[in-house]
Amino acid sequence: MKNRAIISIMIILILLPCLPKPSYGKGQVMEIDALFGDFKLQVEGWYFPHKEIFIYDGELWVPMKEVAQALGMGYSYNSRNRTLKLDSHGKLNINATSIKPSVYQKGYEIQAMYRRIEDLNKKIREFQGRKTDSSSKWEGEIRNIKVGFSDINIFLDGKKIYLDRKPLLYKDDIYVSLISLSPVLYITPELVDNVVNIDGNGILVNKPEYGSIEKLINGRNSLSLKLEKELAELEKKRKIIMDVKIPYEKIDRLDDMEIYLNRHLGYIGELPVKIHLRKESDSWYYVDIEFETGYNFRWRELTRRDVEAYIWDIFVAITSLYDEEAKIQGHIENPYSSRHNYVEFNTQMKNIVFKFIDSRLDMTEKVDPQFIEDLLAKRLDRYNRVYFDYSARISGYDLELTVYPDTRSFMDNWSLNNKVSFLERIDSIIREYYPQLRINGVIEYPGRDSIEFLIHEGKIRSPYLERKTEEFLKKRYGLFTSGSFRIPMEYKLHQTNLNDYKLLVYMDFNINDERWNESVDRALDMFLHDVIAKVIALWDANVFLQAYDKNQHIVKEIVISQDVVQMVNADPFPGEVIKGSTVRLSTNTLGANIYYTLDGSAPSPSNRILYIDPIVINEDTIIRAYATKEGMNDSPISTFNYKVVEK
Repeated sequence: MKNRAIISIMIILILLPCLPKPSYGKGQVMEIDALFGDFKLQVEGWYFPHKEIFIYDGELWVPMKEVAQALGMGYSYNSRNRTLKLDSHGKLNINATSIKPSVYQKGYEIQAMYRRIEDLNKKIREFQGRKTDSSSKWEGEIRNIKVGFSDINIFLDGKKIYLDRKPLLYKDDIYVSLISLSPVLYITPELVDNVVNIDGNGILVNKPEYGSIEKLINGRNSLSLKLEKELAELEKKRKIIMDVKIPYEKIDRLDDMEIYLNRHLGYIGELPVKIHLRKESDSWYYVDIEFETGYNFRWRELTRRDVEAYIWDIFVAITSLYDEEAKIQGHIENPYSSRHNYVEFNTQMKNIVFKFIDSRLDMTEKVDPQFIEDLLAKRLDRYNRVYFDYSARISGYDLELTVYPDTRSFMDNWSLNNKVSFLERIDSIIREYYPQLRINGVIEYPGRDSIEFLIHEGKIRSPYLERKTEEFLKKRYGLFTSGSFRIPMEYKLHQTNLNDYKLLVYMDFNINDERWNESVDRALDMFLHDVIAKVIALWDANVFLQAYDKNQHIVKEIVISQDVVQMVNADPFPGEVIKGSTVRLSTNTLGANIYYTLDGSAPSPSNRILYIDPIVINEDTIIRAYATKEGMNDSPISTFNYKVVEK
């Protein structure tokens, strides 16, 4: 569920550098490496006594008895039949028309907005060179502990429930993942420093300040609107400070906007100028820029690109701080020529068009679209047996490029890989002459959907081709099989920024299916890593994957960064093997070295074995392996458990 994802991401981001990894043992007990710290639990801001809690496998584990009592729930555990019964005293008997789930959902959304506000403020402070307190206020230690992991049946108000993570038995107490528990009890945990506060959302724990659940949802809706406005204002501030690189101010009057422009954009390079701003009809603004004749030598030191960039900064400042629908026109006045204007500019379709009438500017840095057209026509007129024509023009900072294939086979028959390779070829040719140029392009053929694309900083991006990537993934990876499972898969790919993609995977099965086990879970992990590898190969980006079952429960979350070696896979898959069988290890990162151990211990420089040849299995064996590559971070440790059986 989306709610669980928010909490999971929150804890992982804070604690990722020191998260422990599992170490499996035999029988009903396993040894795990858990992170213990001076964590304190609260409910609605009130501390309650509890046993120590720990972080394991990226999630916070808490003693269920004490948490239940703090939430006002009944608790009983029968150790003989391993049955845990929780009683909400009717508070969680929620019907289809209840607004309680909305209160719970809105609580998560508000938490996410608070974190976004904090993140934006931190980025702004860091950009301005101000110190940010990123140090944690708690210290932790990793301890190896033994926990029970046999099945425990949990009943809530008489109905059996299933948690995403199975409970653990530790020191005669049942420990549960707080993240798994959250959507079941409609609670919202939040970790700040070493304090975990549990918000009951007015469902299990009343909020006296609101009086009723209806007043609570109204209050949260109002707060949500307030935070949305604050976020929008912060986004404006970030854009001004980090993109335009001028100070942020809240501006409500046109006179203040003119004062702001003169204070912060009163120079073109080293040329002092005076800016006059007036409003015309609708959202049209006239910008009159002048400088004294005595500074004409400073003007001649500028280039065309300097002036274009300066006018764009004025445009962005006005649209960001004062009127987001603003359109500008105006001129830079020639102080000594018989002609009145040096430069004229006008807004057309959110682009600014320039006329350099008698500017006397250095034009050597001008991007020449005709040269680019001729260059592409000469070097890329034919590719993969298709001929192309090109049309280019400059729009603001960017190159607008239109590509015309001479046959529809490009649109209909070319593979996704070939289309991306073609765009990469365009990028490599233009970058030889204009390495910093941003390209907004479109491929057009009559009667076919256009293919829009962006090329920036060596990255190719295209919403159309991203949808084709989803189709490709469904065709190649549309069915996951393991044992008796045959699970159809759907994919949705979203670009979050230039360097990152989010990949959503929808699986047609129920995570609570009794056939689901650790072996199938590992098989899915390896399957999804192959999917991610393909996306990275196509789009040269970091990938954050979330996989959901048909009830929208999160099954997997995987983050693969381009600077991290991909995990080690094993063939055959872990499980029962015949004596003398061989196991091959591999990783999708080319040129990486694989190291492993055979005794179940975590591989390290002091005990690891370099993988060269397949590993022969003559007895029950636990292989633990990871991969390394110079210039990249090591992969996570993979664990493969093999049991030898007779033929």
